[in-house]
Amino acid sequence: GNKKTLQVTQPDNAQARYREHIANGDRFLAEKNYASAMFEYEKASVLMPYEDEPRLKMQSIEATLGINELAEVKRKVELAKQQEQQIQRAGNTSVPSASPSAQDEAYSRFLQERSDQSVRDSIRKVIFDRYSSELQAAEKGSDMLARSAVYRKIADAFKGVNDDELALNYFNKALAIDEKYGQPEDVSFVHGQMANVYYSAGEFQNSINSYQKSLELKQKTGDQAGASSVMSELANVYETTYDYNKAIDYYEQSRALKETLEDSPGLKDVMNNLGDVYYKQKILTSSILSYEKTVSIIQDLDMEEALGPVYNKLGVAHYEMGNYAEAEKFFKVSMGNLYESGNRKEAAMALNNLGNLLYISNKYNEAISYYERSLATKKESGYGYGEAVTLFNMGNAYRRSGNQEEALKCYNRSLQLSDSLSNVSLSAKNLKALVSSFEASKNFEEAARAQTRLDSTGLTAVSIEIPISENEMDLEMEKTQEILTMLNEEALKRKDLIESESNNKMADMYIDNLNREFKKEQGRNKILILLASGLGAALLLMLFYFRGRLKLAKSK
Repeated sequence: GNKKTLQVTQPDNAQARYREHIANGDRFLAEKNYASAMFEYEKASVLMPYEDEPRLKMQSIEATLGINELAEVKRKVELAKQQEQQIQRAGNTSVPSASPSAQDEAYSRFLQERSDQSVRDSIRKVIFDRYSSELQAAEKGSDMLARSAVYRKIADAFKGVNDDELALNYFNKALAIDEKYGQPEDVSFVHGQMANVYYSAGEFQNSINSYQKSLELKQKTGDQAGASSVMSELANVYETTYDYNKAIDYYEQSRALKETLEDSPGLKDVMNNLGDVYYKQKILTSSILSYEKTVSIIQDLDMEEALGPVYNKLGVAHYEMGNYAEAEKFFKVSMGNLYESGNRKEAAMALNNLGNLLYISNKYNEAISYYERSLATKKESGYGYGEAVTLFNMGNAYRRSGNQEEALKCYNRSLQLSDSLSNVSLSAKNLKALVSSFEASKNFEEAARAQTRLDSTGLTAVSIEIPISENEMDLEMEKTQEILTMLNEEALKRKDLIESESNNKMADMYIDNLNREFKKEQGRNKILILLASGLGAALLLMLFYFRGRLKLAKSK
């Protein structure tokens, strides 16, 4: 009756709200929105006063800011608290109050919007003040190209602070002049800049249209280097929107031009990007060939520090193809190179991947040792997604070795991290693994709770037996999550189809690899049996021979 049990993390309790405030605070902190971050951390601290994390993060903000900046942040936080209380009082006398989490979200959103608008207005004023006299002179004068140049300067300034609205406004003003009075090179340049802003704003089709206009002009003027760069940019937009066939087409066109121009640094990037697109579709042979070409160019350029991430990706591709000896070689070379260049975060990825090799060989204790080393480095680097991945893999190793208690700890910690990162796929994997470990522990009540949460994700078919590999593409996870919110329905359908096909390919390859290893093991066992039989027969013959000699000697 006093048996201590681990429970599956629930999304509707104080702990979930605490994690939500921490995650919001971390996001605001990354954006340097210190008032909103402080506001969220304070709320987290009120919910769980004995937790050190929010208190330490608030102290970190205080240590970062100067006296005046800190005073302004605290003023904004106090203002937000007062406004929150006013809203609560109004809510108590008019309409039924929302749930605490809904109220918290509304307050945070209100504070963020107010803070963002205040910052945006201040920055706009600084930029307009900076170019005011120059703009007035240009608009009074008759030199239209000089006026366009000023518009471009202002647009660049707004682009630099991610003010997409005014950046596009001034680029459009410049474009109208350049199309009438300027050279094709100028018009092409402005289209390219506008495409970049559209991409940043999530207007991907407008970005494609602008890049296409820029490309047409560069091709007409014979600017091969510029055309190659725009082709790579177009490929990137198509890759972002999961239109991989078009991405490959434009990367290949860019590659051909860069080879003609002998642009080795540019070719290196294109080949690396091609390898990534092939890998995402699990076209592993093409991926490996692209990465090998990337390695060759890097070596020719004597850029040793750039080899580690590519070696790791080569290792992952070979691992997924079942070429385990090649994978191990690349992971170890990658790890050494990354540590030598000071890239500890990606070195931790290689450690995780080496652990996976040991895991699939059923060497669970050795795998756990590598996972622990990977985890320690990721904690030092503050790499939350990487921690979640390795904790999941470690949980699998403990579960497969029969240590359900440690497995449950790993899965729950991974689940907390994946929830905070809004990574639904990884959360689903952890929930499914929790169901398995709870059932193995005969804790059917917690297994049912985990199953309920898993059902709510709609991802009940996720695989948990295949360990998760890591490479440098995972570093874009936060950016990828943000982009997903900007994709249209068509792009999301492409994403779901590609990921479904890739997961099926991955599962088939994993099963084929296991079967191949099993057959190898059977072959080795047969050889051992034959050797043992042969050795036994030879020993018997020797025994008969010596007995015969012994009898002969006695008879004499």
